[in-house]
Amino acid sequence: MSAEDEFIDAWVDVEELLPWLPLDPYFVGEDRRDALVEVLKGSRLSVLEIDLAGVREEGGLQAGLAQALAKPEEYEDNWDALRDLLQERGAERPWQIAVVFTSASSFLRADVHGFVRSVALLHSFAREMSDLDDPYGQLELFYVGDWTTES
Repeated sequence: MSAEDEFIDAWVDVEELLPWLPLDPYFVGEDRRDALVEVLKGSRLSVLEIDLAGVREEGGLQAGLAQALAKPEEYEDNWDALRDLLQERGAERPWQIAVVFTSASSFLRADVHGFVRSVALLHSFAREMSDLDDPYGQLELFYVGDWTTES
């Protein structure tokens, strides 16, 4: 069996695992955080939780990701370095990671542009990394927050 076949067989179907999820990108209410993390930890995905409560700009999210991924010191906290790190780690053996951003709505309220840009870039990375022609891994992203709107 090829590495790609093994990777495809190991793929975690998140929407099957968590049928109550909204469509991707996955925005999850605070009341479902514990259930989300419990189910993810029971899967083959390595779960990384990153608290965005104090994040006020993209750099804070990048630093949180770098810390959670145990980034070597030679890598900067920027999007290109994150992509390089994920590609290098997946070059030998594809990885399966679920990143759960808690208090994500706090970051959204502090910096709408930075939040939307971060979500878009991370989802672009997730698609790029899981390209089945040359997979580096499975990257699933969850944004937990208070997603109610004020009236």
